[in-house]
Formats: sequence, C-alpha cells, structure tokens
Amino acid sequence: MFSQQFHAWAHSTKRRLPPAVVALQDAGLLVSRAGHAKHHRAPFNNNYCIVSGMWNEVLDEMKVFEVLEMVVFFKLGVRPRSWSEPSSEWTEEEVEVEAEIKDPVIMVF
Repeated sequence: MFSQQFHAWAHSTKRRLPPAVVALQDAGLLVSRAGHAKHHRAPFNNNYCIVSGMWNEVLDEMKVFEVLEMVVFFKLGVRPRSWSEPSSEWTEEEVEVEAEIKDPVIMVF
C-alpha cells in the first residue's frame, strides 16, 4: 500500500525527510537514496525492489527482472528503456528536479 511512498522517499534527500523515515532507511527497513540509486545507473536492469531493497541481490542474481522484461517485451511488444537508452539522463535529472519542486511526502512516481 505504501510502496510508492517508500520509493518516493528514496528519491529525496535526508534533509527533506521526516526523522522517522531517515531512521528506517538507515536501519535498512526502507530503501535508501543510495541503495535505490543503483537502479538508476547502467545497466538499468537491476535493483527494482522499492520497499527495502533487501531482495535485490537475490533477485538480480537470479535475473528475475531481466526475465520479466523479456516476458513483457514478447507478450506486449514494450521494450525496456535499458535496451535502447544507455544514458541515465532520463532518470537522475528528471527525478532531481521533481524532488526539489514537490513535497516528498506526497510525491508519486
């Protein structure tokens, strides 16, 4: 229910977050900005877990998300951005601008 909010907080700086959220991120119970940032860097096919990130290593090792991308492509014809856009400009810069403009508590991605 709150997974999108946890994801939004992962795009915010610590100074903009409630102290309780920072404590949960520091404890590893919620995905941190640093932990989630790996998802927005090449090769853009890993670290999809947006709640705590604790399953990322296992799921990435098993190539779960790469397989899911292939399934979506073959079933729906939708190509993941990671196949054609090797640059991170569409992620980092847009997110940084949005994070500075919007209140991170109500931000939805």
